[in-house]
Amino acid sequence: MGADGERKRLERERFYEPEIQTLPREQLLELQWQRLLRQWRRIWDTPIPFFKRKLESAGATREDLRNLRDLRLFPTTTKAELRESEAQFPPFGDYRGAPPEQAVRLGASTGTSGRPTLILWTRKDLEVDYRASFRARWRWGIRPGTCLANAHPFGMNAGGWHFSHGIEGLGILNVPSGPPGTAGEIRDVLEVWRRLRPDTYRLFGNVATRFAEAARELGLDPQRDLNLCIAGDHPAEQYLMVSSGLEALPLLGSACDERDGAHVAEDLAIVEVVEPNSGRLCGHGERGNLVVTVLEKDNFLFRYDLEDIVRWNELPCPCGETHRRLFYEGRARDLVRVGDKALLPIDVALLLYEFPEISTPSAEYQILRPDRPLPALHVQVEYPRSVDTAGLEQRLRQRLRDRFGIDSEWHFVPRGTVPRFAYKANRVVDVPASQLARQ
Repeated sequence: MGADGERKRLERERFYEPEIQTLPREQLLELQWQRLLRQWRRIWDTPIPFFKRKLESAGATREDLRNLRDLRLFPTTTKAELRESEAQFPPFGDYRGAPPEQAVRLGASTGTSGRPTLILWTRKDLEVDYRASFRARWRWGIRPGTCLANAHPFGMNAGGWHFSHGIEGLGILNVPSGPPGTAGEIRDVLEVWRRLRPDTYRLFGNVATRFAEAARELGLDPQRDLNLCIAGDHPAEQYLMVSSGLEALPLLGSACDERDGAHVAEDLAIVEVVEPNSGRLCGHGERGNLVVTVLEKDNFLFRYDLEDIVRWNELPCPCGETHRRLFYEGRARDLVRVGDKALLPIDVALLLYEFPEISTPSAEYQILRPDRPLPALHVQVEYPRSVDTAGLEQRLRQRLRDRFGIDSEWHFVPRGTVPRFAYKANRVVDVPASQLARQ
């Protein structure tokens, strides 16, 4: 085999779709443009009433999109506007790119930021979602024949269905366990895991912790008996993937072996990182809102602001993939402001994991957000009784001050006090400022 043949063999092993994942940037941008132009014309010609009306209200016409750079000139759309459309034109709203009778699956958003919206997929939509999923999971080294256990929820959320079909399509043995439920359900899941010892797990950090704690209570060693290592508990693990929600492109991207941000499926979606107040596009390393325009799907969203906070890594990746990398930082609604600084849960979590005495086996904490400004950040965190909290608090305060230039107050509680969550952990809790002032 010649050098060119060897290179192609290595690309096939490394990438699920090497031809598209290593496409030169100029060709990738041209592909984006052609696909964007097709979706743009659908808005005006189909038409798609919601987006056509929104663009016309902003003074736009069919001829106003002339290149990729023009995309930033048009208004963004939020989840609240989708809800309003569904309320005004029940049950599905008027923002769909395909008639409901062409849909083959229905789901609902989680509703964590308000009333759940409905999500429809045509067969083509599912194919696009699964294509992105296959590519993303291949980067993680998941190959046909692997036994994989997951705890995604099923039912109306549809995340579990998408996850399961997205790995089964790769020829993987799927072990769908669902989030931890009753004590009896958890015991049943642990017994299956004990018998199978899955090759790998895909669990949310808090979920992995709950299963591991239950295993220990039953006299099992999670790693020895279940092959369960709680790697996903470390906050940096959230940088290994990025999603634009079930309504857009569920698995927007994943990290390669460099573990320096998630490669975005830029042939399937145009991603912008936008400063929310000015609308300015953010550059390398700047935090901003994740705005996605979906390409190729029948039911697509145009400049959809997920109100999630992300940042670009625009440096060329040594792995050879040409699609840019993105870091998912957290939800905009979880921002906590102290003075002129704004922090997210991951900022606190990464700091906590520098202190093994409170992060082993996991850091359990909640940021207490006051209803009026206070001069310090307040954090409730679990600790083992053997720890000297006075000395620990001094070191935590100093570390936070050095890193972010703000003061902090730490509220230590015994292990098991902070709530455990079956799906997504709630790391920010709103409390009256008067309550914090008394403590």
